[in-house]
Amino acid sequence: MSMFRWCSTLSLLASLLALPSAVHSDDNSNTLSQLRADLSQGQLGALLQRQDIVPLPASTIKPWVQAQPIDRFAITGFNESDSRFAARVRLHFPDGAISFLRLEGAPANPYTLTDWYDYSSGMRLTALLEEGRWLQSEAGKAFLEALGESPNQARVANLAQGRPAALKLWLTQCLGKPCERIAVEHQLESEQPMVWLLRRAIASGGMDQYQQQHDTLLTALGDDPYLWWLEGQYALEYQQCAWLASPLREAWLRHQEVLVLADVALQCTLNHTPEKTAFGTALTRQLPVATIMDSVTAFFAAHNRSVPENWRRWGQTYLSPIPPSDQE
Repeated sequence: MSMFRWCSTLSLLASLLALPSAVHSDDNSNTLSQLRADLSQGQLGALLQRQDIVPLPASTIKPWVQAQPIDRFAITGFNESDSRFAARVRLHFPDGAISFLRLEGAPANPYTLTDWYDYSSGMRLTALLEEGRWLQSEAGKAFLEALGESPNQARVANLAQGRPAALKLWLTQCLGKPCERIAVEHQLESEQPMVWLLRRAIASGGMDQYQQQHDTLLTALGDDPYLWWLEGQYALEYQQCAWLASPLREAWLRHQEVLVLADVALQCTLNHTPEKTAFGTALTRQLPVATIMDSVTAFFAAHNRSVPENWRRWGQTYLSPIPPSDQE
């Protein structure tokens, strides 16, 4: 399905950032091998061909499948029995955006997908299955036509007739686009893990709402460093670093190999406590001091501010050569 894609507005460590390649496992599962092969094709079309969920032609569903090529992917969780399998997938796109999926299906050669959950919007294909007859009715066809031609108009909500799956399909198409605002306004409340609800909670500054959605996503996705990276992006966008800078630093300590997380944690720290240099010292475990100072300088330059004296002294202390000892 069409994935929510977030692009960083300031990449402080761009020269050193590298996305992970596909996660590999010693598991000899034929299903897992097939899944890797499909994802390695660089698009979601291969997965779409595996679905046996929605009784609609692929040409009807395809407009809501991410058209942008997949740059990298990680299968962050996989379970399989004789009759079922489930996979948790993180997708990385060429523009730096990410998305999360949960795939369920029946193992075989080839395997069949029996469910597909998009954590960005909460779209579940089995929910569309329940609306299959309606989607093929005149009313459903009118909804799909409006969805394709004028998704930024409120009449789409009227045509959806209050059906949660139809409303989520609308949101799925609009995430990251101008029509997202109006699609969000018409969504029904849900306790399912959804990234857009996390974003809304951070934007509103609602700590309780944030904690609830954060915990729900953490349970579903595990302690994924790129979930924390997304939260850092939202914290910067909505000026909420006062209560997210510290958790971001702690998350980076658990995932020190993920430099994009170091990037956003540093930005949020500089945004909230620009005088404090302790996190810079922690970053020296993975990054050269000169690179950290370049990032700090770039951050303050982007905000039309001079580098604080504490950071100047910190950089000079770490970059200054050690004087030679006196010769006897």
